[in-house]
Amino acid sequence: FNIEEVSPDLGDKLDPERHQALSTEETLDFQPSHICKVIQKGYLLHNRLLRPAMVMVAKKPTDP
Repeated sequence: FNIEEVSPDLGDKLDPERHQALSTEETLDFQPSHICKVIQKGYLLHNRLLRPAMVMVAKKPTDP
């Protein structure tokens, strides 16, 4: 049926065309605006987005 998974790797840059950022997480393990957690895979059908991958995005920690 020509269905493809949209399953980003940790550390990939957020692509708003294929990923939906559900939240941000303060961390030093990943660069800002990069994926730090994949919550749900997405899918493409004939190169058209059916469902975006739902991810959490890294954010630079704020100093207290």
